[in-house]
Amino acid sequence: MPAVAFLSAPASAAAARRRGFNPAASASLRRVASGGGSSWRSERRLMSELERTVTAGAAERVIRSYVGNKSERAALAALSRLLMDSDPLAIPFYEAVTQARWFKWSSIHAAAVAALLEVNGSPGESRSLISDSISQHLQSTDEVALFYCDLMVAFSSRGLKDRAMDFYTELRSMPHTGRKAYMAMIKSLCLMGLASEAEEALREMVSLGYQPEAFQFGLVAKCYGKSGSLVEMERVIASMSNAGIRLGTGAANIVLSCYSSCRDHSKMLVWLKKMRKLCIAPTAKAYNFVLNSCPTLALVVQELDPSLPLSTAVLVKKLKSVSTLPSEAELVHELLASSSVLDKATEWSDAEVKLNLHGFSTIAAYVLMLQWVDVIKRRTLPLEVSVVCGIGKHSDVRGEPKVRELAQEVLSRMGSPLRLSTRNKGRLVAKRDRVTQWLASFPVPEEVTDKSPDATSQQPFAFTIFRKLGQFFSTLV
Repeated sequence: MPAVAFLSAPASAAAARRRGFNPAASASLRRVASGGGSSWRSERRLMSELERTVTAGAAERVIRSYVGNKSERAALAALSRLLMDSDPLAIPFYEAVTQARWFKWSSIHAAAVAALLEVNGSPGESRSLISDSISQHLQSTDEVALFYCDLMVAFSSRGLKDRAMDFYTELRSMPHTGRKAYMAMIKSLCLMGLASEAEEALREMVSLGYQPEAFQFGLVAKCYGKSGSLVEMERVIASMSNAGIRLGTGAANIVLSCYSSCRDHSKMLVWLKKMRKLCIAPTAKAYNFVLNSCPTLALVVQELDPSLPLSTAVLVKKLKSVSTLPSEAELVHELLASSSVLDKATEWSDAEVKLNLHGFSTIAAYVLMLQWVDVIKRRTLPLEVSVVCGIGKHSDVRGEPKVRELAQEVLSRMGSPLRLSTRNKGRLVAKRDRVTQWLASFPVPEEVTDKSPDATSQQPFAFTIFRKLGQFFSTLV
């Protein structure tokens, strides 16, 4: 494939490069680009070297050297990063990867490169890559159907809606013999924003006896919700029970994410209360969804002004007084009533207590830290206390550690002794004695969890005295 033809003009590579991050990029590409075994620093050096190249030949030499000397995972992570950025250099990079001894054909990568070829004005080479992929690497009709699903996502996410619909037409003309093909088709149609087509495929899947999962219903419902069709969204949610899907943790949290996608706070609040009655705990993803949908809370975290709340009780009070949405403060209050997310994010051992903020947005990380501080005030601490927040490897803008910056700022305002570790720049750490002294001087938090009517009165005086004495003697020891 003559992929490097795009870089024949000396300035074309540098001029067309570094396009903005595409939020509609494949989640699979995102996972590979986050690069489990790859070296983030070597990838940054590669990008820096490519930025300095001025000719196609120079860029090709840098690419071939990188692919030849790095591991398979490192090379695929760099390729995925270039494809997510729609960088034209992904094309010669893919060509170099196909010539590596470890190369295995990937439907997602091939689809993304084909779309990039079309974007860069080479539809002939794009079609050639697609036909070669089908003839050389795909053995069954279902495999071809899965490839068409990846092509639909790749082309539509780069603004080529007509070509994406061409693939959908081809897909509908093919006989489907497997559940996997329908699941992929529903996902692709939802990513394209075609909710009614996705629901039609869902009905067809059920009629053929292929049992869908809660995830497929959730995709279709969220697609309707994002388009503002709330009636249709709730109809799809209600049809889950008709399809025999039990309301477990997965299904309940998918429904919660559907309501969060259309920012319906009152429905989210009702659903959270229903989950609590059924003893279904929200997941980390649901925690992110709900908190990210709260505009006043997002503004509080974004501004970080001097009045930033430093406890969950103060946060809820501020939202009640500032928010223009009547359900926002109550929604946050209800979410804080469950400690399931915090329990999973916190690791306790004899040597260390660790809060892991990986996978949380800046808004969710802020609220989780407030919850965490409330909890460790009431516990006997091990030798070391730490907060793991990463170095921005999974951020939308890679290398900008937004969560770490937020954690440092919030803990600093609290007067916390936790500081960046000299051995791990993504970890804040402090010894037990210093943390105990800090917590003893920090105000005791008010309860934010719901209480029964019998428990709404203030705590007994004796209980308060014993708690204060315990804090005093803990500090003294």
